[in-house]
Amino acid sequence: MIIKSYIDFWKRIFDFTGRSTRSDFWVPFLTHIFIFLFFFYFGAIIDVPLGRYVVLITMVPSFTVTVRRLHDTNRTMLFAILFPISAVAAPIGGVAAFIGMFAWAGTGGTNTIAAVLIVSTLSLLLGVIIALYSLFLFILPGNKTPNKYGSGGSCVTSTTEI
Repeated sequence: MIIKSYIDFWKRIFDFTGRSTRSDFWVPFLTHIFIFLFFFYFGAIIDVPLGRYVVLITMVPSFTVTVRRLHDTNRTMLFAILFPISAVAAPIGGVAAFIGMFAWAGTGGTNTIAAVLIVSTLSLLLGVIIALYSLFLFILPGNKTPNKYGSGGSCVTSTTEI
């Protein structure tokens, strides 16, 4: 089951149609986190950014399996687009909020820095909310019946012989 899910991940690299089960999504996702961490740390030892190559190689198939996972829960690919955006917005918002707090304290609290602090904090919160909701969607069980994205995935079709 684990190996089949990982092989299907690579076989369906450009397939945006249909559905994927939770294991079809989580097996490659978790596998690639471990691979990324290994290459990130190993690359740091030899001073070569190997982790970014793992991200580049797995970017498209990760996006397509995310779309199919959302299809399995009868949702559009909107959150497959929002999830990576939130993954970028949250850290940027957090860093900007952190820097903004120090800048605000150092200047006596000017309006411009206060505005930057508010916007960056909202960016951080919005990014975290989108990321948590996206993860919630990825954890949800899929529809057991065919939906507008077809059968397959979590849909169990029974065949009766007459």
